[in-house]
Amino acid sequence: MNKGIFYTKKVVLIALFGALLSTLKLLLSFLPNIEIITLLIVAFTYVFGIALSMGATLVFCLLEILIWGFNPSWLISYLLHWPTVVMVSFLLKKSKINRPVFIAITLSVITALFGMQSTFIYMLTGGGIKANFFDRFIALYLSGIKFYIVHIASCFVSILFGFKPFIQMLTKLGKMYLPKTNIEK
Repeated sequence: MNKGIFYTKKVVLIALFGALLSTLKLLLSFLPNIEIITLLIVAFTYVFGIALSMGATLVFCLLEILIWGFNPSWLISYLLHWPTVVMVSFLLKKSKINRPVFIAITLSVITALFGMQSTFIYMLTGGGIKANFFDRFIALYLSGIKFYIVHIASCFVSILFGFKPFIQMLTKLGKMYLPKTNIEK
């Protein structure tokens, strides 16, 4: 395959996957904190590699700004969290970890940390740094705990049951779209 065509196709996949992430997030927005973005990013990373997945993730973050407007607290949270999901997925893949239960547990921990991280960033950017910072942080975090629990559980369940089917589907599609290449680079 011509190198120019190959790279053009990769750029198209980055844009397509970034738009897919944003579209699916929007379609599921009526269900509070139910998400499959983590599953998709993990699958993109396992099948197409870190560069394509990171590109799609950054497109997703940019599209979120365009859809919802600029808000420093969630923007910083997204720009920290989603690339971390890509990096952790990449490390799991490089470690040859393919068991959905282990991947689901690992990414659920990352998702749990997202709740703490986003609360902390909100405290710094929107909540103001005032006296009793730790007490205010705990109160704010605990006020959203039921949403964090749903978020963590949906991440775990979606990876546990969706990882292998998504990997198989993306591998087939990748071989059709990028024939005669190793799509997992």
